[in-house]
Amino acid sequence: MPAGKHGSSEITISYDSAAGTPVTITCACLTIGPVKITSNMQAGTTFCDTVEKQLPTGMSKIDNMKLTGFFDDTPATGEHAVFLPVDTNPQAATRTLTIGFGNSKTWTSEGYCMSYAVIANQGNLTQFEADLVQNSGAWT
Repeated sequence: MPAGKHGSSEITISYDSAAGTPVTITCACLTIGPVKITSNMQAGTTFCDTVEKQLPTGMSKIDNMKLTGFFDDTPATGEHAVFLPVDTNPQAATRTLTIGFGNSKTWTSEGYCMSYAVIANQGNLTQFEADLVQNSGAWT
């Protein structure tokens, strides 16, 4: 596909289950994001400055990732099986999140499933919401 703007039909999403197996969850997701990296800043305003300054510290933070979508309790591949149990063991291995955007621009991160919720609303399909903590990540 040509470079430029891309739509939701070009997104792919996979996430490791608690067992460490990558599972493609693209077709169950309604929203994902943001994929956001923030540079940590420190106040750097001196007595001689007339404008407040912020200076980079050399550290950055990857914001938590929220996924929402349709609830699926299919064994092993449904979101209910993928996100549960949430990660509570400090010695547990991280889980890999991989999101493909358009022309092979891929975000890959390592982290944990912090929370998972099932949401029921009258007259609507049941949905899920998962919050993922990302400890490292990179664009490729």
